[in-house]
Amino acid sequence: MNLIAIQPLGRNRETHRLWIESQRLNRLGFPPGTPLEIRSQSSQLTLRPAILGENHVSSRAVPGGRRPIIDLANQSLLSGLADYSEVKIVASFERIQVSPSHRAFAIQRSRTLAPPFRVLEVFAGGGTLTAALQGDARFQVAAGVEIEPDYADEWQAQHPEATLVQADLRALHTSELPEFDVLIGGIPCTCHSNLGRAKQRLPGKPELGDTGDLFLPVVTLVSERMPAAVVFENVPPFGSSLAGEPLVSHLRRLGYHVTVEILRPNEDWGELEDRQRWLLIGTLAKPFALQIPHERCSTPASNFLDPPNPAQDRAEAERIARTIAGLRAHNARHRAAGHGFAFTEISPEACQLPVIAKSYHKINTGPFVRTPFGLRLLRQAEIERIHGHTLLNRHYSTAVQMLGQGVLTRVFRSVFRQLADHLPDGNPARLRG
Repeated sequence: MNLIAIQPLGRNRETHRLWIESQRLNRLGFPPGTPLEIRSQSSQLTLRPAILGENHVSSRAVPGGRRPIIDLANQSLLSGLADYSEVKIVASFERIQVSPSHRAFAIQRSRTLAPPFRVLEVFAGGGTLTAALQGDARFQVAAGVEIEPDYADEWQAQHPEATLVQADLRALHTSELPEFDVLIGGIPCTCHSNLGRAKQRLPGKPELGDTGDLFLPVVTLVSERMPAAVVFENVPPFGSSLAGEPLVSHLRRLGYHVTVEILRPNEDWGELEDRQRWLLIGTLAKPFALQIPHERCSTPASNFLDPPNPAQDRAEAERIARTIAGLRAHNARHRAAGHGFAFTEISPEACQLPVIAKSYHKINTGPFVRTPFGLRLLRQAEIERIHGHTLLNRHYSTAVQMLGQGVLTRVFRSVFRQLADHLPDGNPARLRG
């Protein structure tokens, strides 16, 4: 028979206390009245029966007999465990070992970290999220996980010194990933966005889609590796879904201080594109509070667009003219039926743009740029300026998909800077070697 227990390290009148109570102690050689030999080594205690000892197994009356209790309040013996909130107790015959639990060890480790903080990105995509870490010496991109070959190639090219794992996160064992201090990722949102649910006929059931369950391997990874901080982003509906709510709840039960915000880039962060995101930040050492600047965008769209080029503008407008005519007819039918469907056009003075979707290259939605020759698509360089990140891949449709599934890098650069300031020793002048 073995006894395995994970429990908080108790306190009694502001002093630490170890309390082990179980009928199994009888069969393990620790019946009531047994003297104890206790050895303390670093952050581990070993208890054995002894002929003589200052501490004894006590007991309490229970139906059918007495239950053994080991009650240890010697602060000298407990000093190696004093920094840990939780202990793991492993008992075999005439031997009990007490050490910090995996969770307690991770929490304590997070309090003593020194930068650079090693970052693992899951669902790495085209690297728009890790791009927000560039230029901050307090972060080191250690590894990424991405299944799509085009995206994996882009991410690896952006981070040649990091490890890229090209795989479905569901197929990976956590031991196959390198060490990391911070876990970040944009959990795929296809099944959680309003448009994605409509396309897949999943109203109210996003977890049934092909990516709706991907929060589960994320939870497993966090539970087993317990990084000092986690940063996850998604579309706003994710937060109230049957994926988002359990994710938040589980992280809190693991011991994370969880902050959840809805980022409104156009209204609060001075960004042109209104790419709203659900943001979760979990930290082990102490609670984190995001400082939102509350600055509405005042930069016109013309600042992000290429200068007028009559020849290029004419060619690009003529290329999609028939598709635009079809969209206008489609809009007219919807208006006649009382629906609100319409595509958007960019005026140079506009200080707000709707989300540029990953399917933007298919010319089935806006925003389109007005020219004297008709409407044209946004060019890759223009979308990159709007998003704040330049891709190495110059294939238009692939780049649009990467950016359309990514984040506004400037917003997340501010988020990560605040997180680095919050983490232990988050001072650029105190980098570990």
